[in-house]
Amino acid sequence: MSQNADIIIIGGGVIGCSTAYNLARLGAGRVALLERGDICSGGTAKSCAIVRTHYSIETNLNHAVESLKIFRDFDQIIGGDAGWQRTGYLILGPEAHRAPMLAVFARQNARGIDTRVLSPAEAAEMHPLLNFSDAEVIGYDSQAGYADPYLTTTSYARRAKELGVAIHTDATVTGLRAAGGLTTVATSRGDFTAPHVVLAAGPWTNRLAADLGLSFPYEISRHKVITLKIARPYEKTWPIVKDLTTPDKIYFRPDSGGVVLIGTGDHGDPIDDADTLTDAIDEAHLERIGNLIAHRMPPFADAQYVAGWTGPYDIAADWNPIVGAVPGYDGLYVAVGFSGHGFKLAPTIGEALAQTILGQEVRVPIADYGLDRFAAGHALHGAYGIGSIS
Repeated sequence: MSQNADIIIIGGGVIGCSTAYNLARLGAGRVALLERGDICSGGTAKSCAIVRTHYSIETNLNHAVESLKIFRDFDQIIGGDAGWQRTGYLILGPEAHRAPMLAVFARQNARGIDTRVLSPAEAAEMHPLLNFSDAEVIGYDSQAGYADPYLTTTSYARRAKELGVAIHTDATVTGLRAAGGLTTVATSRGDFTAPHVVLAAGPWTNRLAADLGLSFPYEISRHKVITLKIARPYEKTWPIVKDLTTPDKIYFRPDSGGVVLIGTGDHGDPIDDADTLTDAIDEAHLERIGNLIAHRMPPFADAQYVAGWTGPYDIAADWNPIVGAVPGYDGLYVAVGFSGHGFKLAPTIGEALAQTILGQEVRVPIADYGLDRFAAGHALHGAYGIGSIS
């Protein structure tokens, strides 16, 4: 049995659910969202869900600032709980990062974001465990924080459903075929046909796109996250820390239970298939990250390992999202290659993609994220080099 729609979204992570909600909010017709598992069961479920606005690339900065406003007032704007926790955000870097950091701060300040450079003494008042001996520049964003990826995504899905979106879980896509201006999506729950289809399946996108002869320029990597604890509880009021002095570009933030959650902003371990991921954390990673944390926070020299997991990154060729219409494929749209940026940008990416599909004015532009930028020589490169802080 074929089920017709006006717009089909493939992927029930935060990008897909934000897009579905915004389509319904903006007056789209029949919208169907297809997810092979449960809502928020893919890459979004493994997100550390940090929300910050420090980006040297203008388009990223614009989306991050506007998305932060939505996370901050999520219940009033969207409706529901995003698990928002405002903590602030410290950026520790070498002297070479001072000039780009100040340039970004000026652009953030112009958009109403409170950012500035701190002295070690000022930073120590905010986070008493940190060692600043090799941090030659310390930046601070007072408005950053983190959210809950499950609460955020399911809130978007619930609101989308209330506005008329048909959400189909346990709907594994088994094939795509395009003919006569329509795309048919074959699934384990029947066929769905629509003139507009959005591929928002994260690292699984190319597996789906292959049926249409497409391959998007991203690669998949495995990123590891661990939590550590010491006798003293890690306070929820302490700011998120991004340590650009480390080769792994580690970041850490408070987590429930008085522990610290630690991830990396590097490339991670290349993998061919996100479905092969396990949550095993190797001893070499634990030792390396443990040593970095012990240096940055000396009380963690004898920290206890609490838990660990892995999640997939879909890393675009320039570490920035690929979003918008797919050239040469009328009615096909993509949102992939978020390279670790996806969660924090999801509110306005979903809004902008919905406005693009509906032919409406786009409030926060996504033109710079177009797939054609690579062939045109307009790849996006940030001031901090390749990595997830672009």
